[in-house]
Amino acid sequence: MKIKVKNLPLRIKAIIFAIALSTIPVILTGAMTYLFASENLTNYVIKYQESRAIATANQVSNFLFERYLDVKELANLGILNDPRVSQTTSTSQKQDLLDKYVKEGEGYDSIAVADLQGNTILQSRGEPITDLGKRDYFQEVIKTNRPTLVQPRKSFINGKYAIFAAAPVVDINTGKTIAVIRTRTPTTYLEQGFHENIDKLIRYSDGFKKEEYHLIDGNGKFFSATETDRVSTEARSEFDIFAKLQAEKKINSVIDIERIDNSKQLITYAPIETLKNLPELGWSVIVANDTKDVFAPQKQLLSALIAGVGMTAAIVSAIAIFLARRTTRSVNEIVRAIASSSSQIAVTVEQQERIASQQLYAVDRTATTMDELGESSKACASQAEAAAFGAAQALKLTAGGSQAVDNTLKEMATLTKNVAAIQTQILRLSEQTDRIGNISSLVSDLANQTNMLAINAAVEAVRAGESGKGFAVVASEIRKLADRSKESASKINALVADIQKAIRSTATVTDDGTKTVENGVKIARKTADAFAGVAEAIDSIVLNSKQISFTARNQAIAIEDVVEAVNSLNLAAQETASGISQVKLGISQLNQAAQNLKSVV
Repeated sequence: MKIKVKNLPLRIKAIIFAIALSTIPVILTGAMTYLFASENLTNYVIKYQESRAIATANQVSNFLFERYLDVKELANLGILNDPRVSQTTSTSQKQDLLDKYVKEGEGYDSIAVADLQGNTILQSRGEPITDLGKRDYFQEVIKTNRPTLVQPRKSFINGKYAIFAAAPVVDINTGKTIAVIRTRTPTTYLEQGFHENIDKLIRYSDGFKKEEYHLIDGNGKFFSATETDRVSTEARSEFDIFAKLQAEKKINSVIDIERIDNSKQLITYAPIETLKNLPELGWSVIVANDTKDVFAPQKQLLSALIAGVGMTAAIVSAIAIFLARRTTRSVNEIVRAIASSSSQIAVTVEQQERIASQQLYAVDRTATTMDELGESSKACASQAEAAAFGAAQALKLTAGGSQAVDNTLKEMATLTKNVAAIQTQILRLSEQTDRIGNISSLVSDLANQTNMLAINAAVEAVRAGESGKGFAVVASEIRKLADRSKESASKINALVADIQKAIRSTATVTDDGTKTVENGVKIARKTADAFAGVAEAIDSIVLNSKQISFTARNQAIAIEDVVEAVNSLNLAAQETASGISQVKLGISQLNQAAQNLKSVV
């Protein structure tokens, strides 16, 4: 049988409410405490693991720098770069020196020297080293004449990964490269240092017992790892996120799923930066820990918080039950007083509701009338504004017409001056043509006289006989020229006559144009006078329209204020009526609630 909450007595409801009110804050506080503490612990673990990855990367970077300095130092040994020392030192002595360096050095297991053809000329004790000239580090040194480091690779002797460094041996006398020296360091030397660090780490935290480290070369392959079976495998085949981390080239931590047992791991990636003057190898390091180990303190914190919150909730609930029982006793007396007062208030509120309804009806009618009057005023104001705008446009057009007439008068005056100038030029042209005619007549007379002289000269040449034949030829040519001059003079006279005729026609047209311009000036002046009168009349219309528009606008604004006041009054009346109705309903509900509460308590 189910018990409904609404049918429970008030005392039981109060006890339930008090328990909920006291325990919910405690639970929320515990949850928030766990969230903040868990976030801080997570950030601490991530930052700590990132510091481990950075330390490992720095350790490898320093290791590479040491290899680089060592091979440069070996290349500067006197037994190699000083011919005098080399000649006075036996091969066994040189070999002893290299052996001593391997024994006392850090991590070397082989040192060898080759000539420029790649033939081994000196090496530390051990199996013979051949074909140095075929190795990529040898070719790199020959090509660049600088020390170099190469990607880790398996040794041909023991099959384990090793790191090779090489440098040119330069003759101190000639400055020329005479040989190449190379060193070999097994990666197991690095692994010893890593294991020592892990042993130290375990002393302070058991959560890092299963910490894994992985060294990755520039080709994306493991060349050193906690689990040796992973060496030589592709990093992206072990970690799905590796390609993205390698592309970003920055320190980052993510949670990845272990492919072997599907457990979650906290993965931290850190690029191994090479120091100045070292070749860029693109190495990186990954440190991995199981999340269940590194985040174990968070589980312990959660258990402790659950226990603490449970105990606190139990204590607070007991106190709340005690207080709830005492409170319900005094509620009964208050309920009786409320039930008595609510009945009296209900009668008064009902009378106020009737009066408010009558006021609301009257105010609503007034608001409707004022709205209609306001719309009419707005329409009148709009029409007045339109009339004023149209008159203003007409005034602008009239002003433009007056301006056009003024421009026409100015152009007419300019045209009159131009026509007068044309008449003056025509008179000058007539005078010039007269002069040309006179000159042409003079040329014609000279041609006639020249012709007569040529005839007389021809007669005299005939009289002179044989001695005058040459002169007769000249006289004949002069006569021909005189005839041509006469013909040209005749043509010029004809052209001058035509020009004078055209000048007379032009003078006649110019006179007509002058008269037409004078008539146009008179008409334009009359038009200007007419436009002035129209502009004066329209200006009066504009002033009157603006006054009407201003008055109508003020009237519309005043009516809007009245409408707004009436609307506010209407809204207030509605709110009053609604409020009274709500009060009535509330009192009715209060009365009913008092009765129910009385029966419940």
